[in-house]
Amino acid sequence: MIGGARGFIGSAIVDGLRRHGHEVVATSREGGDRRVSNGAELDGLLATTAFDQVVMTPQLTSSDVDWMVDRIDGSRWVVFSSAQLTARAPAPNARVALAREQVALARGAAVLRPTMVFGRGRDHNVSRLARAIRRWRIVPTVGGGAQLVQPVHVEDVASLVVRHREAPSGGLFPVGGDEALPVRELIGMIGELLGVRYAVLDVPGAALHLMAVVGPLTGLRRDQVRRLVEDKMADVAITIETFEWQPRPLPLMLEQAVAEAERC
Repeated sequence: MIGGARGFIGSAIVDGLRRHGHEVVATSREGGDRRVSNGAELDGLLATTAFDQVVMTPQLTSSDVDWMVDRIDGSRWVVFSSAQLTARAPAPNARVALAREQVALARGAAVLRPTMVFGRGRDHNVSRLARAIRRWRIVPTVGGGAQLVQPVHVEDVASLVVRHREAPSGGLFPVGGDEALPVRELIGMIGELLGVRYAVLDVPGAALHLMAVVGPLTGLRRDQVRRLVEDKMADVAITIETFEWQPRPLPLMLEQAVAEAERC
C-alpha cells in the first residue's frame, strides 16, 4: 500500500514497484485505487488486506498525518521524512515532524530522510533550475555556489523502497545521490546538457536577508531562501549497507532529468 500515491515521490514508488511485478494499492486523499483520508478508512483497508509493505509519503510536517503515524506497526512500514528537518534553517513545523519521526522509529518503521530529490520534470530542484537556465540564461547563486549538494533521482528513491520491500528493516536512513558536488558545478553540468550559454550572478551573502523577505514573491519560503547557503548532504553508508541499494551515477541521472524537464 502506498499512501500519497498521487504525489511526486508516491507516484514514482507506485511505478517502481509495479515494474518489479509487485501488486500495489495506490491510495491518496483525492482518490486513486482507494481513497484514504482518515484513520477509519485506513483501518478498514488494513483490516481487509494483508500488506507486505505500507509506505507513507505525506510529509511529517503536514498538519494532518498523526492518524497515519499512530497506526505504524513494525518494519513493514516506510515513512518519508526530510533532511531539511535538521537544517540550521529548518522547515516549518520541524519540531513536530521530528517528534513524529521518533514515534515512527519507536514503532519499528524505516524512516527515510532524503536530501535534494529530483527527476521526472516534477521537482523544484534540478527541473526548476534547468527551466530557469533555458528561459532566463542568468543563474543567481549565493556565496559563489560553493555549497555542497547531493541530488538523488526520484526513481532511485523508488528503487530503495523496492529494496526495503524485499528485506524490511526499521531505523533511520539518510537518502542521497552517489556523489556530492558544489552548486556551481551542478549548474555547469545542467547548462552543458542544455547546450545553452548562461551567466552566473553571484549574490552576496549579506543580501540573503533581503532575499528571504522577497522570496515568497518567487514561490520560495523564507526558510528555503536561508537554506541556500547550507550544504545539503547525506551519509548514505548505512542505507546502502542495510538494503544493498546503490543510487545510479549523477551525470547519467542529470541527463535523464534535464530531458524530462524539457518534455514537461
